[in-house]
Amino acid sequence: MSFTSLKDVIFDPNYLAYKFNFNSECVEFLPISSELLRGHSFLRADALRLNAGSSMVSVPLSSLVELVEVEAQQLRMRPPRFIFHTAFCGSTFLSRCLEDEEATISLREPQLLLDAANAKRLNWNSNTTSLNHTHLPKLALILLQKHATDAKRLIIKPVNSINNIIPELLIETGPTKSLVLYTDARNFLLSTMNKGEAGRQTIRAMFDLIRCDFPHLAHLGLSDVIHMSDLKIIMTLWRLQIEQIEQVLAIQEALSQIKSLYAEDLIENPSTVVLKANQYLDTGVSEESLQALFASDLFSTDAKQPNKGFSLEQRNEEYSAIEAFFGEDIQKGFQWLVKNNPNVSLQPILTNTLEI
Repeated sequence: MSFTSLKDVIFDPNYLAYKFNFNSECVEFLPISSELLRGHSFLRADALRLNAGSSMVSVPLSSLVELVEVEAQQLRMRPPRFIFHTAFCGSTFLSRCLEDEEATISLREPQLLLDAANAKRLNWNSNTTSLNHTHLPKLALILLQKHATDAKRLIIKPVNSINNIIPELLIETGPTKSLVLYTDARNFLLSTMNKGEAGRQTIRAMFDLIRCDFPHLAHLGLSDVIHMSDLKIIMTLWRLQIEQIEQVLAIQEALSQIKSLYAEDLIENPSTVVLKANQYLDTGVSEESLQALFASDLFSTDAKQPNKGFSLEQRNEEYSAIEAFFGEDIQKGFQWLVKNNPNVSLQPILTNTLEI
């Protein structure tokens, strides 16, 4: 492929910078239109390829070094709005509410940001360029930022496993606004259990990544993890994520850029909270558009599974059934968490809260 065509791939918004290949030291781009990007809950290759019908185009890292070495003015001129989260707390729903055909485009869970987060965990250094893990958050943002335009603001809802690079992302984007959604121990536990075996497998995968961000857990052996019950894994992961977000909110420079949002406020009073979130993030979505959205079926469907219905009443009934079935085991799980973490609150109220 010629340099000119490589350049086209890098800057054309119809090519998604999908992932970083650590083995070949390439960024793999997937041909896909902006229209097809809309609506995806996860930017997964299997779903995107099914729709796009095209194969990846690999761009060597050596062809991207210049992007990192120069100051990325465009990132600060047209910065993305982030919706960070601690998993299972309505972030996909919020990102869908703020996706407007005229004003915004949302990228949900881009793999490239997760690769940047994992590069930090691996203390990665390039064998073919001068780059290392500290450069990848900036590179990822530059490659994703091309989806923003003068008319459309970019909203990025990453996967929760990238929370270890939130400070780096905030530094690169300057005075943009971001939200971080979180939930309490009970709702996190019940949401996980309500997802069945798939939910528990997802939690273990999350735990394997996020524990690497904590030195006292990074070196846990496979045997140690295997012998932890699902309940203990869920509770520990919840605590680690809250601790991680508390560390971000403790950074003085971050206070003007990020506000916390308790998920139950969004779930119980979605219209009011969406309006406030939209105003704070300055997305450009009009109140008229949001009022029309409130009358749509988005509020009565599962944000990640549009064919599945959702209601607060139904969710509460399902949670009550889980608590009735597992009863004492759940309470013992909470007691275990508090005993091993005396300073933890099962219902935390994080600082710098978005005013509702």
